Amino acid sequence: MKRFAVLIIAVAMLISCAFADNTASGNAVVVYFSATGNTERVADALSEMIGAECVEIIPAEPYMDDDLRYTDSDSRTSREDADDSVRPAIEALSLDFSQYDTVFVGFPIWFGKMPKPLYTFFDSYDFAGKAIAPFCTSGSSGIAGAVRSIRELEPDAVVLEGKRVNTRSIDSDLESWLSDIRFQEEI
Repeated sequence: MKRFAVLIIAVAMLISCAFADNTASGNAVVVYFSATGNTERVADALSEMIGAECVEIIPAEPYMDDDLRYTDSDSRTSREDADDSVRPAIEALSLDFSQYDTVFVGFPIWFGKMPKPLYTFFDSYDFAGKAIAPFCTSGSSGIAGAVRSIRELEPDAVVLEGKRVNTRSIDSDLESWLSDIRFQEEI
């Protein structure tokens, strides 16, 4: 009977450890890129909801309305999307990511993918050992492709389930996602 109890405890501990690797913990920061303001609204709401600092990823060359014309093959976003090697310059962030366990990263979806400034962001900072919790805004595309890209760019981080947030239901979308990823604020 004693061996059985020890076995049950060992299995419970293994299961607990497996779940621990796929959760987000307090001591978090919200980092976002927003060209039109939609992702900024979501990032601000998330930051307030979890009591975390909110920091914007700012491209060195801002995106103007003409740059965002997705149907124009000569627009900046179309040209960037066509070249996998493009990494537009971004302003340096005044953050020490070593202070944080969880990094929430928000962005719009462009052409079904993460925008190129996010590739620059992930190339610029070390997220080894961190939990990355991606969220996006999009008229129709999901976040699955972006999550795969982040996992490729950050193989030493734990990339959590992403969330496409509807700007008409920001609070309820965020609350359900935080529950899904088992985010726990540090008190």
